[in-house]
Amino acid sequence: MAGDGAQDIHAVLQRLADMDRRSREQESLVPATMVKEEDWQGLAFVLDGVKVISAMNEIRELLPYPEAVTRVPGTKSWMLGLANIRGELLPIVDLQQFIGGGAVVVDDHSRVLVIRNRGASTGLLVSSVLGMRHLPLSKQIADAHFDGTLGRYVYDVFGLDDGVWPVFSMAALANDKHFMTAAQQ
Repeated sequence: MAGDGAQDIHAVLQRLADMDRRSREQESLVPATMVKEEDWQGLAFVLDGVKVISAMNEIRELLPYPEAVTRVPGTKSWMLGLANIRGELLPIVDLQQFIGGGAVVVDDHSRVLVIRNRGASTGLLVSSVLGMRHLPLSKQIADAHFDGTLGRYVYDVFGLDDGVWPVFSMAALANDKHFMTAAQQ
């Protein structure tokens, strides 16, 4: 019986070695990753009809719009209310309305981007998320400027074949005194 066990182990090791060899042979057929070290990565979303992108490290989580959002009396219209997300109360803000656009119409494409600043989380409602994008640093537009309220939060711009992509700074938003003051005055 001891001999049979050794043969079984030997057969398993042979199969594993064969699988490893075949895997390595196929490796050359798999294209290299599309992401290059010199690419900038961000999450693209739509804000008042404009495609914008934010750095991945500024967004903590991506959620569907919560089923229940409780309005807080005496707050500005862009402050939609509070939602209970896994036991944590999360303020939900209509980002589009905050920057001066119309209110987001919540549908299946709407998402909440959760950001964190100074230990507090905030959910930002956007009309849709386009997904993660890899932007070549060579496509940055030097000294680009955006006007209006959106311009206060855009710190960089990329020019690609499919258009101009402003980089929206969640940190600049979270530190804006207007954003920090949701109470009606």
